[in-house]
Amino acid sequence: MKEKKFPLYYKFYQLLKFLYLMVQNFPREHKYTLGREIIKKSWQCLDLILGINAVPKDQKKFLLQKLSLTFDQLKIRLRMSQEVKIISVNQFAHLYTNYLKEIGDMIGGFMKWGQGF
Repeated sequence: MKEKKFPLYYKFYQLLKFLYLMVQNFPREHKYTLGREIIKKSWQCLDLILGINAVPKDQKKFLLQKLSLTFDQLKIRLRMSQEVKIISVNQFAHLYTNYLKEIGDMIGGFMKWGQGF
């Protein structure tokens, strides 16, 4: 997929790669609990993005809502990992600045666009 044609997919794919590297460095007791949940929610978001691009317009609104909810769940898990000091404030700031903010803005834009369905 080309970056310009599917910017949300591409940005989320980049986030997922970053998260795999980050979770790899989680302490063992968190790697297989919170870390696994972070990766699982990321894959769910990426799968929903693919689904949104593949379904008819009348089905997009439901998937957009599900994507928004799943993305919010991912953000909560990432924030928890920072608050319990599994990742540093700087790592969380990097996630927010380079991925979460832009992805959230894109999802919000799609939600507004999808209101017409």
